[in-house]
Amino acid sequence: MRSAMPDREQLPVGWRGEAAPEVIEGEEARTQCLMMAARCASAGVVAIGSDTYDEGTVNRPDGDSEHKAQVVVLSFESAKGARTVMRNLVNVGRSAGSQQLVKIEAGAQDTETWSKRESGLYATQVVLRVDRVVILLAGEHLKQPADLEPVAKTLVARVKEAAR
Repeated sequence: MRSAMPDREQLPVGWRGEAAPEVIEGEEARTQCLMMAARCASAGVVAIGSDTYDEGTVNRPDGDSEHKAQVVVLSFESAKGARTVMRNLVNVGRSAGSQQLVKIEAGAQDTETWSKRESGLYATQVVLRVDRVVILLAGEHLKQPADLEPVAKTLVARVKEAAR
């Protein structure tokens, strides 16, 4: 799992990781997954990695960036389990009100993306599946709904490379 999570030097230009990725496994991963999507434990989650990225080029006076992306990478025993949890995450995410669909090409086997405009900026959710891995990418305060595409491409490439 750690090799699937990009480190700071591997993120797209303009994005930076806030800390080292956190990885949990076993029972702790199953418990965390249950809080995210129904039927997750029975889907065979193996490990969960998470990190927060921000777009370092747009800083607030306090030195923080308003443009953020929360990343959660879930690894499963099978592609079937990954597909089940992906569907659940999409259903839960899309039930949150009016959104527009967004097209993001990241090289994953399955991709679902939607966005909601808030105060002139966008909150965008991307759920991707690469074989037995599901990537959940949630962006806040984005200039455009597709601003997460470079981050999504990097994550998919890292997952594919780690699977080799």
